[in-house]
Amino acid sequence: MNISQTKQELINFLRNQDVLTTTVRGVTTFEDTGTFDADETHTVANSPTNLKNIRSVTRGTVLVYGKDYTINFVTGVISFTSAQTGAYTISYDSGSRDSIYPDFPRDDLDISSYPRIAIDVINGSSDVFGIGGSQFISNFSVTIVVYDDNQNDIESYIDLIRTDIINNSQGFYYFKFIKLTGTGPMISSPDRSNEIMQRNIDAQIMFEVETAA
Repeated sequence: MNISQTKQELINFLRNQDVLTTTVRGVTTFEDTGTFDADETHTVANSPTNLKNIRSVTRGTVLVYGKDYTINFVTGVISFTSAQTGAYTISYDSGSRDSIYPDFPRDDLDISSYPRIAIDVINGSSDVFGIGGSQFISNFSVTIVVYDDNQNDIESYIDLIRTDIINNSQGFYYFKFIKLTGTGPMISSPDRSNEIMQRNIDAQIMFEVETAA
């Protein structure tokens, strides 16, 4: 279980689901096409240093994020697990900002920076899995916090996130299964002049088997 990879996959997932539209997020969807020739990497053509998420990489079939390729979101470079040959189509979002992040918003953000969604792993538990103590089974709790100045919009975003997680509970690479566990109350977001409200939806990543080195 790698917390950084897990959070990045969840961020990439929510950005791809258009919980917040590309307009709200401040990004543009681009498409690269061409032909690979035993290529091990590919740098996206449009604003690579502002790459926010890869929607899909298709080379005959749709490649799997994590399994078939990884992404450097700082440089905009896609690295393939094995060299790729043949025609490809890559769909992705780039922009100078975003509204879905693996951290919580700063207190000094103004109201134009919202709506905003934050994701974090908040706790985890592990237990011995079988006799001998060489394997452990772990569960990790995740919170997704939605911020906005409109309560009805927050409810709509929460509903979209619930539906997306339910429909994709086993559709991830860096973890096997995720389930919803609860939804928090609507509250005024602290230190934001009582203009911004927030509600969290929580989930649990389960059945992560880790083997001792």
